[in-house]
Amino acid sequence: MSGGGAGAATVGTAAGPGTLRRVCLMYPDRGTGRQRSSERELVWRDYEEVGAELGLEVLLATPENVSVDGLSPQSPLVYLDGKSVTPADTLFVTELHALPYMLPDVVNQVALYTLLEQVGFHLPLPPRLSYLANDTMAALLHLADSPVPPVPTVRITTGREVGHRLHERAWADLPFPAIVKPASWGAGWGITRVGNLEDLRAVAGLAAGSETALVCQPYLGDDTSDYRVYVVEGRAHTVLRRSPRCSGYVANGGRGGRKEYVPIPEELAAAVPYFAAKFPVPYFCVDFLFDGSQFWLSQLEPDGAIACPDRDSPEAVRTHRTLLADRFRAYQRAHARRQQERA
Repeated sequence: MSGGGAGAATVGTAAGPGTLRRVCLMYPDRGTGRQRSSERELVWRDYEEVGAELGLEVLLATPENVSVDGLSPQSPLVYLDGKSVTPADTLFVTELHALPYMLPDVVNQVALYTLLEQVGFHLPLPPRLSYLANDTMAALLHLADSPVPPVPTVRITTGREVGHRLHERAWADLPFPAIVKPASWGAGWGITRVGNLEDLRAVAGLAAGSETALVCQPYLGDDTSDYRVYVVEGRAHTVLRRSPRCSGYVANGGRGGRKEYVPIPEELAAAVPYFAAKFPVPYFCVDFLFDGSQFWLSQLEPDGAIACPDRDSPEAVRTHRTLLADRFRAYQRAHARRQQERA
C-alpha cells in the first residue's frame, strides 16, 4: 500500500471561527432494527470514535432531518434536527443512496443535496459527481479512457414493457455466461450469473417488478477477485482485496466474500492519478476485477464504507483506523481551503 495519507500532519482540533466541528453523512433511515444494529457495529461506531479523536462529531442524518429557512434568500438558515448548522462548522457527505427500500428518498436526496450546495455548504462529494457515480454505466462512460479497461457493459431499464423485448438489440452481442446486476445498488446484492438469453430475460422480468435498471457484463471467470482502492487526497491509501467463497461468484462481503488488506498492484498504483483527476474529491473508492491475467475497471464508489476486514488482527485494525482518520483529516483540510476561498 502506498502511504496516501498515513503520514499527513494532523489538523488541529481546537474549535475556532470557521473550524469544522461536524461531519454529517446523509443516509436514508429505511433499514430495519437489525440492519441499523449491524451497520452500527460494523461501520458507524468506528466512524464516531475516530472522528471524536480528531475533534469531530460524525453523525448520520436523513433528508427529513434537515430544514431550511429561506425567508431571507441572501442569508438562508439551515437546521439539523432543529439545531442551527452553518457552512463554517458543518459539512455534509452527500452520496446518493438508491437501494430498493430507499427509493422513496431518492428525489428528496437529489433536491436536498443540490439545495445544500446552493446555500454554500462544502460538500466533499459534489452532487453532480455523486449522481454520476451512482449509475455503473454512467461512471464507466465517464472513465471510458481509463488506463485499466472498463468491463464491457450493456445497460437496460426494466419496467412494464420488458415483455415486448425492446432491449434485444442492446444485448444482442453480449457473451454468455454473463453477470447481471442492478445499475445502482451496492454490497453485491442483486448480482446474478446467467447462462443464456432466456435466463437474462427471466432476470429482467423479475427486475421489472421494481422497475430496476440493470447492467449486463461478461462473466470473467470463477477465480475473479475484486480490488478496492481507497483514494485519499488523490493518492492510493489502502487496498482491500475481496475474493468469492468456494462455489461463489460474488466477492463482496455482503455475499460472503473473503476480505483482506493487501499491497497495491503496480498496474493499479500507476492508474490512480488518472482516477484522481477524473474524480477530484478528498475521498473515494475505485473497484477493479482481476480475472487471473488482467485487471478490469468495475465501478466507482464515491463514499465506500470503511469496515474492518478482520477485527482479530491488530494490523488490520490499525490500518482500518488509520484510513478512517486520514479520510476525516482530508475532509478537514478540504473544508479549511473552502473557508479560505469564501473569505
